Amino acid sequence: MSFRTRLQAFVESRQKIQIWYGMGCHNTVTGRVLSVDHDHIDIESYSHENDGQIHVRRILVPLHLVLHIDITSSEIGDEDELTSIGDRQENKSSATLLPIIDLPETPKGYGVRVLSQLNASGANHFSRLTLGPGGIYFACDGSIWFIEQGGQLIEYARIRGNNTIASLRFDSRGTLYVATIQGTIYHIDPSKSGRVLAQLDGRLTGGGTFLADLALGPQEELYVSNFPGNAGGIFKVQIDGEYDVLLSGSQQGTQGLLVDQENFLWGLEHATGMAVKHSLNGRELARVVVAPPEAFNFADGFDGNLAMDSLGRLYVTAGRAGNVMRVNREGRSEIFLSGLVNPTGITFGLDGALFVLEAGRSRVLRVTALDKADRTASATALS
Repeated sequence: MSFRTRLQAFVESRQKIQIWYGMGCHNTVTGRVLSVDHDHIDIESYSHENDGQIHVRRILVPLHLVLHIDITSSEIGDEDELTSIGDRQENKSSATLLPIIDLPETPKGYGVRVLSQLNASGANHFSRLTLGPGGIYFACDGSIWFIEQGGQLIEYARIRGNNTIASLRFDSRGTLYVATIQGTIYHIDPSKSGRVLAQLDGRLTGGGTFLADLALGPQEELYVSNFPGNAGGIFKVQIDGEYDVLLSGSQQGTQGLLVDQENFLWGLEHATGMAVKHSLNGRELARVVVAPPEAFNFADGFDGNLAMDSLGRLYVTAGRAGNVMRVNREGRSEIFLSGLVNPTGITFGLDGALFVLEAGRSRVLRVTALDKADRTASATALS
């Protein structure tokens, strides 16, 4: 069921809902949906004014600004509900995590929370997302940010000069490796002392230099994809900075990379929309169709991000389509999340939750499988 179809059901049922919307700040409106068009939701909203009367207003909410929707209980009367709106808003503004929400096309049995609402000025500048010491990290232009448990942001490190970070990964000791689209690989130790590990020449893989992603191997080696369009390939970088070309020429524009638990290298081919499985020496072992090529963004390399759960299922961002795809071990692909705006990062946390960086709405989402006994309470691990 599409997001608009779901909203149309609210029109027909006259059920009250509360919509949270905005970029950079949160606004709320509670009422009934009168109509839905391609761009807006028309809400009939009720509020108490200073004169003691209930006032009715018509509010148009832009669809692209909708953050989430709460379904109001039908057992609550108009007046009781109206007098509690302020209390609910106050509680939500002070909460460390927003309540479980109904995102467009949230899969049945899963809950989604907004872990952090990011600065809207950085919309579509956010690249990859990764798990690191203490939690989740992401990149925006030349800066690396850490998300605290309550959703607050701390700048962890910044790359000097006019560089754009393409990808970042931590190793088990807390050392951070950063790749920029310009071809530089940085090594940043836990004390935040950084140095250049390697300067990669994209011409060696075919095309120019536009690094897209990096993955860590079992011997502390790095695998780095170069995506100057539907050319390029994959570099292998040793711990001492020496590097060579693992794959080149025939690669159909590799974007995201992942080394799985069994030490196989996965890459997302943009031109085919396939996830390709390789041995660490570059031999192709298998390939599965994730989505049509037009589902992935071509203008930058921040798409086709890969994550894998403990059951061996592959999760892939398809930014142009606004989806997160899931591929099971038998190679069957399905839409796991949809209705997103340019998801550019994806990773699993230590607790098995899936984190998604939704660049177009400047936020990080946390996805968990819900406990069937109580779908409004705490959730179990996804992975």
